[in-house]
Amino acid sequence: MSQFELSSALTIALLIYLAYVVVGPGSKADASCTWKPTFRKWQIWKSMAAYFPGARLIKTADLDPTGRYLFVSHPHGIIAISNWLAFGTEALGFSKLFPGLDLRCSTLTSNFWMPGVREYILSHGMCGVGRDTLAHVLSGKPGRAVVLVVGGASEALLAAQGTYDLVLRNRKGFVRVALQTGASLVPVLSYGETDTFHTYIPSPSSRAAAVMRVLKQVFGFSTPLCWGTGLFGGWGMIALQVPLTVVVGAPIKVEKVAKPTDEQVAALHKTYTEALQKLWTDTVDNYGKGVKRPLAIVQ
Repeated sequence: MSQFELSSALTIALLIYLAYVVVGPGSKADASCTWKPTFRKWQIWKSMAAYFPGARLIKTADLDPTGRYLFVSHPHGIIAISNWLAFGTEALGFSKLFPGLDLRCSTLTSNFWMPGVREYILSHGMCGVGRDTLAHVLSGKPGRAVVLVVGGASEALLAAQGTYDLVLRNRKGFVRVALQTGASLVPVLSYGETDTFHTYIPSPSSRAAAVMRVLKQVFGFSTPLCWGTGLFGGWGMIALQVPLTVVVGAPIKVEKVAKPTDEQVAALHKTYTEALQKLWTDTVDNYGKGVKRPLAIVQ
């Protein structure tokens, strides 16, 4: 086979693969949860957790394994390292703390269109962040649970050491999904997440801030100005070695409503926000080392 024929064959194979994962049967894999999350137990994730001194997952209440749960995690930070360790892997012992739960981390749907990346995240049991996908997963067998970092890319642009500025005020889609599926809402706080990188937050009126907003709108992900440490010290893009503590709050029971009204969504959102604020008040003195100012819902 000539080099041209090999190149043509590879191109055709790639196009077939992309058609399969974008519009074909493979596009349903992130919602079907048929892949076994075998990579969650890799030993490398425990080694990663050990890099962060005292990294731990704290349970404040038991979760009935016959229920369904939507974990809502705050803050996003730069790359949500705490969520990866606590929920994307078994590095912090999630299954031992919450036995019987079939947990799925959610991520951008576009990640499931990337060859190699798709198979990698599916092998960690991840699912898409789309509302229909979340509803489908949470409507499955008892014990299903999904983790959503609701602040997303917008919140990543606010990440600064010692601060917990959240994007939540107008994020109500997760509440509607909880109502439609009857899944309990579980607030989660990740102390130390915003300390994992140094950040520079430009003035909202600056050109740099405008460019960052445009990039987020176009590509769906943010490009915060951040830096950590290098392999041998100095500046680099390795996360800083800071303590991480992920605190899982008590579940908020939700009655299933096939077609929730805006008033029902707003009422549950208010209940959730109050529960999150209470979780902060109850736990910040124990786990909030280095906090510079209280948790604030700024958007």
